[in-house]
Amino acid sequence: MTTVQGSAIAFQERAGHRKAMDGTRNFALPILIVLVFIVASISVPQFLTFETIRAILLATSITGIMAAGMTAITLSGNLFSLGVTSSVVLSGVLFLWTTNATGSIFVGALAAILVALALGLGQGFIVGLGLNPVVVTLGAGAVIYGSTAMMTGGEVVQAETREAGRFATFAVADIPLPVLVLVAFTAVAWFLTERTTIGRDVHLVGWNRDTAKNSGISYMGTTIWAFLIFSVAIGVAAVMQVSQTLQVQADNFPELTMNVVAAVLIGGTAVSGGDGSPVKSVIGALFIATTAQIMVLAGVEQGTRLFVLGVVVVVLVITLHLLRRAGSR
Repeated sequence: MTTVQGSAIAFQERAGHRKAMDGTRNFALPILIVLVFIVASISVPQFLTFETIRAILLATSITGIMAAGMTAITLSGNLFSLGVTSSVVLSGVLFLWTTNATGSIFVGALAAILVALALGLGQGFIVGLGLNPVVVTLGAGAVIYGSTAMMTGGEVVQAETREAGRFATFAVADIPLPVLVLVAFTAVAWFLTERTTIGRDVHLVGWNRDTAKNSGISYMGTTIWAFLIFSVAIGVAAVMQVSQTLQVQADNFPELTMNVVAAVLIGGTAVSGGDGSPVKSVIGALFIATTAQIMVLAGVEQGTRLFVLGVVVVVLVITLHLLRRAGSR
C-alpha cells in the first residue's frame, strides 16, 4: 500500500469515526433552538407572529449565506475571514452604482459578485502562499474599508429607483427570495464540500496539511477554492442585504463579521479545520438571529444584547469543543 493510499484511508477512517460519534453534536443545536422557540413563545407574546418569524428568517438568510460560504475557509484550516463587513459594503456599493447606471438589478448583482470574487481571489492567493489568514483578511478588510470610504466620499450611496429593491420584495408562497437563496446556496455549498473531490481535499488539508501534501493535494489550490466559495457568498449576501435597505455607507453593518464567525463556531466547525458543515453553520446563524430577535422584542438595549450573545457563543463553542474531544477518543 502506498503512502498516498494509506493517508487517504486513514483520513476516511477517522472521518467515519467522527461521523459515528457526532450524534450528540448534530442534534444539540437544533434541540436548543426548539427549546428557545418554546420558551420565547411563552414568555414573549409578540414572538409567534408572521412579522417576527419573517424578520428572523431574513436575518438568518444574510448571515447564513456568508456562514455557509465561510465554512469552506474554516474547513481548510484557514480560520476565518475578518474582512466580511468591508467586503459586503463594497459589493453593495457596486450593486447600487451599477443598478443605478444600467437600470438592471441583474447586471448590478453580477458586478457585486465579480468584485467579491476579485477580492477573494487576491486574499486566497496571499493566504495560499503561507501567510497568516487572520493578518491577511484583517489587513485586506482595512484596505477595502478605506477604499470604499474614499470612493464614496463617506457619503450614503442610495438606490435611485425602487428597482434595486426587487430582490427583497420578491417572494414565492410568502417566502422571501433571500430565504430561498439561502436554501439554494447552502445546498450547493454542502454538495461541493461533502460530495466532490475538491471538497474532500479541503477537509483533508484542514485535518492535516502535511498528509494532504503527501497525497498530492495543493494547499494553494484548495485555499483559493475555499476563498472563492466564500466570495460568491459575500456578493450574493451583499445584494440581498442592500436590496432590503436600498442604501449603503462605508461604516454600515458593524456586527456582520462577528455574527458570521459566531455562526460558523456555533455550528460546530472545528477551528483547526477538517470537520464541519455549511448546513450546521446555517443552523448557527438561525440560532443567533432567533436569540437577537427575542432580545429586541424584550426591549434589551444593544450593548446588553451584544454582551449576552457573546457569552452564549463562548459557552456553546466550549461545549461543542468538549463534545468533539470526547467523540474523537
